[in-house]
Amino acid sequence: MTNQSAFKIILVLSTLFFSNISFATPVVGSVSTATGGTGRGTVEPTDSVLLNPAIVAQIPTKYFSFNYSKDQMGLTISDNGRDALFPAALALNRIEVDHLQTQNIAVAVAYSLLPRLSVGLSVGLVEYSFDNSVNDQKYRQTVGDFGATYAFSKGFAIGLVANKIFSSKSDVDLTLQKQRTMGFGTNYTYQNFVRFRFDVETAPDNKIDRMVYMAGLETFMNDWLIIRFGYQNNNVLAKNFTSAGLGFAGPQFALHYAYLSNPANSDDNRHSVDLGIPF
Repeated sequence: MTNQSAFKIILVLSTLFFSNISFATPVVGSVSTATGGTGRGTVEPTDSVLLNPAIVAQIPTKYFSFNYSKDQMGLTISDNGRDALFPAALALNRIEVDHLQTQNIAVAVAYSLLPRLSVGLSVGLVEYSFDNSVNDQKYRQTVGDFGATYAFSKGFAIGLVANKIFSSKSDVDLTLQKQRTMGFGTNYTYQNFVRFRFDVETAPDNKIDRMVYMAGLETFMNDWLIIRFGYQNNNVLAKNFTSAGLGFAGPQFALHYAYLSNPANSDDNRHSVDLGIPF
């Protein structure tokens, strides 16, 4: 058997394995993870930028965030300060599972069409790396996402996201690539004490036969301490996830922790921690 043939067999087996985990809730940050994967319509500087590029225009400062969990790390720098020509963000996200490493470097730009309406576009360079004893293969793909947000009031907003509105060709199997989906998110804050979050996302190729439903609750104990709970009904994976977390949002820095659990399979459980610094 030639090395090329052996690699093709390993690639097929990897596809069968990773296709079971490709559509799990995206690991973008501890705030989103703790609230069931929500955030497409919530202005949260720590990780919502990764879910909806239009949110960059709603963050009034420069912000740095770093996320870490098992087999995954990411960092984001967003700039919407006074000296910025336009709202923009730079994000790096890396996930490594078994012999597959996925790295995404993305640039997001946003613009406020109206005081309450913002749109944004992100363009990312995704690199898929297969590391095994037979052969090392790397594939690259350019992917674009579009997002929009509208704030009805200070405590009520919605967001819409179209993932993978364009992409370059890649030899990587479609099940391993970033999927073309549509997402909607909303949040409502009641008397600065509790915030309700709800998101929904289509199945790959924008199919609506297997939707992903996400719900989250944030309780603001005081100006700095936040307790979070979340639930996700993922009909693409046929799995249900529960989550919880704790956040400290101080004036100089923020720390957030999340725990994601699948009651039916403990292999899906994971911890996540974030550091956020406004500057």
